[in-house]
Amino acid sequence: MSNLITKVELVEKLKNAKSEVKILSVVAFDIDWDEVRDIWFEKINEGSLSVEIILESEEEAYKRSIIASNKRYSGENRSYELGSFLNILHAPSLDLRKYLLDRQCKYMEPIEDIKGNEINGYKQRFSLRTCYLEIPYPIVKIDEEYYTCYLFTKFNDIGQFERITKEHPWYEGFQKYIDAYLSEPANGGKIRQNVAKKFSTEETKKGNRMEVIYLYNNERVIMGSLPRDSFMDTSYIKNVVWALIFTRDGRLLIHQRSKNAKDNQGMWDKSVGGHVSADDIDTVKATARELAEELYSVEEEEQGGHGESSYFQVNVDKMKFLGEWSPDTRYMLPFNEVDNQKDETYFFRMNYAFSNIVINSPRHLPNGDIRDVYTFTDVYVCVVGSQFENKMADLKNSKYKLIELYELKDAMLEGEIEVTKENGEIEYEEFKVSPDLRTIIRSELWQDLTQFSDYLKKYYKRR
Repeated sequence: MSNLITKVELVEKLKNAKSEVKILSVVAFDIDWDEVRDIWFEKINEGSLSVEIILESEEEAYKRSIIASNKRYSGENRSYELGSFLNILHAPSLDLRKYLLDRQCKYMEPIEDIKGNEINGYKQRFSLRTCYLEIPYPIVKIDEEYYTCYLFTKFNDIGQFERITKEHPWYEGFQKYIDAYLSEPANGGKIRQNVAKKFSTEETKKGNRMEVIYLYNNERVIMGSLPRDSFMDTSYIKNVVWALIFTRDGRLLIHQRSKNAKDNQGMWDKSVGGHVSADDIDTVKATARELAEELYSVEEEEQGGHGESSYFQVNVDKMKFLGEWSPDTRYMLPFNEVDNQKDETYFFRMNYAFSNIVINSPRHLPNGDIRDVYTFTDVYVCVVGSQFENKMADLKNSKYKLIELYELKDAMLEGEIEVTKENGEIEYEEFKVSPDLRTIIRSELWQDLTQFSDYLKKYYKRR
């Protein structure tokens, strides 16, 4: 009996699926979703069918389109511009999701987005993801059967698909591949990570909830992109920014991460830190965004928000960038501008050479695990408005403290820090320092920051 089936037969099998459909990379399949959507709607809505569609990212699609979109290379009778190529690849799947949503299909959202009484017994039955890893072979799983094809351009008339059975000479290799990309956590026994889920974002009513950032090699060359949290499971390097916030009398702002933070819970940390998103033009804009959003705005619940803040509305234009910090050549010029605008926030880039050093920024997880995260770190120093200290009570995202640099170093060495209670009493508590803050204190940055703090003190002492 032949294991080859036609595309028409494959669509019929998709229609007749009893409990599960998983499609890994639809690029090679060119499925007409209109043929299956009504049947799938009924089955998903009644809770009898689960459908999971995993697309390749645009990044991977662009690579494939080098051949598929050029008639001279592909030999096809029609060539495609890159924009239309991407639209052809992804739009039908998005249309399918929209069709189901418009008909108010149930079980469409991740369980973490479901609230109230509806969460009891809820199971997501439809998901559409974008995977940021290469998908070497397209796979369709229909109940317990697997099908594949070996052509990687969408524009060939494929016509045939092959069922992968135990008798197939490549079965063992395919099974490892399928297990890695499509497996679910096992009940009991060893838990296996689902690669396609781990390195993907998901279309939801809230949009793609996970930020996508670039990954780099050791020479700081962009090698691709991944969802933010994926970096804890790789040795790849990402780009982050640290913003060290100083008052105009030279004190540094530090904050204690909350007990419900995603990592490094309860540790005292640098002023502001964040990822450089693929949407950021450069690290200057990323720093302005992080200063405005992370320090002064309410963080999204799923990102580990800690409460409300009324200090000011998010407005990245209030962050004024004054270039590289170079006291040997700039003298007093930048601080004349800073002093004339007492309520504005200014920032400089610090120690350009440090940006090219790969550092480890470990994450201590709530379950006790410690995950290494490797970064290129662009460091900025920030001078806040003259009334900042008076408004600190409005900052609710974390527990904040202004501290002299020598006091911070002593706190790390002695393992305790002075804190002021709400009734005004002074007490000492354990000083758990975050890996990033420890790196700052022990690295060459510390001398630069001390110089910057002293510069502030000397300048404003003369005012």
